[in-house]
Amino acid sequence: MTMLRRLSLRRLAGLALLAVMPAIAHAAAKVSIMPPEIDFGRLEQNEARTASLVVRNDGDMVLDIINVESTCGCTVAKPGRDSLSPGESTTIEVTFSSKDFQGPQHKIVSVQTNDPVRTVIEIPILAEVHAPLAVLPVDKAVTFGRVPLGQGAEQVVEFSTADLPTLNVEVIKTRADLFTIEVTPGAAANAKRATIHLRKDAPSGQIRELVTFHTNVPQRSQIDISVTGAVLAPVVLLPEEVNFRYAAPNAKMTRRFILRPQTGAVVNVREATIDLPGFKVTSITRNAETGETTIEVEGFPLATGDPAAVAAKGRFNGTLLVRTDSKSAPELKAAVKYMLKM
Repeated sequence: MTMLRRLSLRRLAGLALLAVMPAIAHAAAKVSIMPPEIDFGRLEQNEARTASLVVRNDGDMVLDIINVESTCGCTVAKPGRDSLSPGESTTIEVTFSSKDFQGPQHKIVSVQTNDPVRTVIEIPILAEVHAPLAVLPVDKAVTFGRVPLGQGAEQVVEFSTADLPTLNVEVIKTRADLFTIEVTPGAAANAKRATIHLRKDAPSGQIRELVTFHTNVPQRSQIDISVTGAVLAPVVLLPEEVNFRYAAPNAKMTRRFILRPQTGAVVNVREATIDLPGFKVTSITRNAETGETTIEVEGFPLATGDPAAVAAKGRFNGTLLVRTDSKSAPELKAAVKYMLKM
């Protein structure tokens, strides 16, 4: 073969390769999903419906379905196949559960593939959930947040129904020492407004309560509203509990407690005592800049043969009692515990 012929063949091979390269470069998976959205229409609460999404590979390379996920309210089954050759398709079953939702719902199902142009496709999921009794807030929960002692606060819950001409709402369960509740007419005869008042004389501490209402809506005759928050004393003792667990023989146990006033409050410690056998308060120190008081406690475990240890079966529970000059918090307590291996 002559040199000229060899060069010609190489040139032709190169031109052929250049002609093929654009086709190779543009080869890719291409995803299409139908329908572009799912509308489940009108549902009752706690009803479920299922629809199908068809995923098709319109490209000229294998399409991989990497992940399928949904927002709250939808359950998505795995696709029938997670790898599709060109022209192939599969289905994804989408189930919407209306739960206690109310009114228009807009959820999303996301499908992730190796399509280089549309890596993630979001499919809107629509529904209209009929609620025999609509409640605002929809999660049936209110919080007072952090309320200073003696200040009080209020939160509002609204009820309405489209199924009855008149709505009746009454309180059947509450904590009278924490709340007073007033039910008043709403914007229409089929609406009511309940104002939950946190009493000004409510004691300090965390609030985790249920307020229960009775209504004349047959499907929702009883409604529980979660009420949370905290009433802040002018001063707190931290930590509220110390557990040394198993104490080694003759091992000193020490702990530091902090008496912390709320912003702007000035609280002085008059006395601090602990009734746990073998323990004592060793120091009480107030920081003039922060207003906090540090209380140091130390002690030694009783011997396992001590009559008190035998009588307690090795389990000791005591209390650190701190007396202050605060009228609203004259005494604060913290639990102190330890155990012996008998």
